[in-house]
Amino acid sequence: MKTTIAILASGLLLASCQKKEEKTETTIEQPAATTVTEKQCYLKVIAKDSIIVQVERDGDSIHGIYHWKPFEKDKKISTYKGVMNGNTANVVASSQQEGMNYKEEVVFIITDKNLEVKFGEMVEGKDGVWKYKDMNATSKEVLDKVDCK
Repeated sequence: MKTTIAILASGLLLASCQKKEEKTETTIEQPAATTVTEKQCYLKVIAKDSIIVQVERDGDSIHGIYHWKPFEKDKKISTYKGVMNGNTANVVASSQQEGMNYKEEVVFIITDKNLEVKFGEMVEGKDGVWKYKDMNATSKEVLDKVDCK
């Protein structure tokens, strides 16, 4: 019995010491996918008031600036971030107007030639973000696409 165990142990020892063929795989690393940010600008002038929207898109993410500049009044300056779903952008804008800072929901509809901004009655949500009270009761302002400066 001791001889059988010694022979088995020797066999296992010899088998484990033999050089095994190693497989080597060559992996070619692909460069990281580059993201293309698309920048577009839109403008609407009503009398002497103007609305300016700058849009930067990266896939379905969207961000930019949204300025409403009424003539001889306090302006509204906003930066926003959000998501595109088809041609509709749902964003949250951090806005400053008349010395107040607040966050508000804004909806843009973007086409090849223009951008629509939704306007309507807003209510403050539990999270502190002002939201449209009734999306079906909103109006829109259409801004024309212009060259970015």
